[in-house]
Amino acid sequence: MKTYRINKYAERLAQGTGFAPELIYNISLVRFQGRNGRCIAAWTPGMKRPPRYVYKAHTPEEYDKAMERIRQEAERFRHHDEAVARSSEEFRRSLRVGDILYSSWGWEQTNIDFYQVIAIRGCTVRLRQLDPRITEDGYMCGTTVPIPDAFKGKAQSHRITKNYIRIDSCRTAWKWDGQPCRCSWYG
Repeated sequence: MKTYRINKYAERLAQGTGFAPELIYNISLVRFQGRNGRCIAAWTPGMKRPPRYVYKAHTPEEYDKAMERIRQEAERFRHHDEAVARSSEEFRRSLRVGDILYSSWGWEQTNIDFYQVIAIRGCTVRLRQLDPRITEDGYMCGTTVPIPDAFKGKAQSHRITKNYIRIDSCRTAWKWDGQPCRCSWYG
C-alpha cells in the first residue's frame, strides 16, 4: 500500500497561518481562521496550486459538513488504492510462461501487438513479440489474433507494473482474453 506525505503547498500555507497541516489518508489539509469564518484548504497527491478543495464555513455545521466531504473523498481514494493493489497482486500471481499479452496503441489508427511470456523472474518478465493474423472486414480495418509461438524479433525484459506491463512510452501490454482484437491501418 502506498504511503503519503503532506503536500509541500499545504506546509507552506500552514506556516503562514500558525496551524499545523494534517494528512487524512492522502489528502493534505490546512484548517485556519479566515476573515469570514473557518476555512479548509486541501490538496490531493501531486496537486500544485490552487488547492483541490477550498471550503469557507460560516457555521459549525458547514465546517463539519466540509470535513465529512474530505473524509469521504479520502475513503474513496483508499478503496481505489486497495483495489489497484489487489488487481496488481492477482495479475502477478496469474501470469504464467506461455501467456499471451496484447497492446493496443496508435494515432489515427489502432495497432495491436501481441507478446508471449517466455520467462518470469520476480517482477521481471521476458516477452517475445508474436506474428498476428489479420482478417480485414471493412475499409482498412478488421480483427487480429496472435499466432502462438510464431515469434518475431528478440526477447525483451520488462517490469511488471500494477496489472499491466509497460512495453515503452506508448505501449502497455495487458493479458489477452482470447477474443479477436479490432485493428485499423492507414495507407
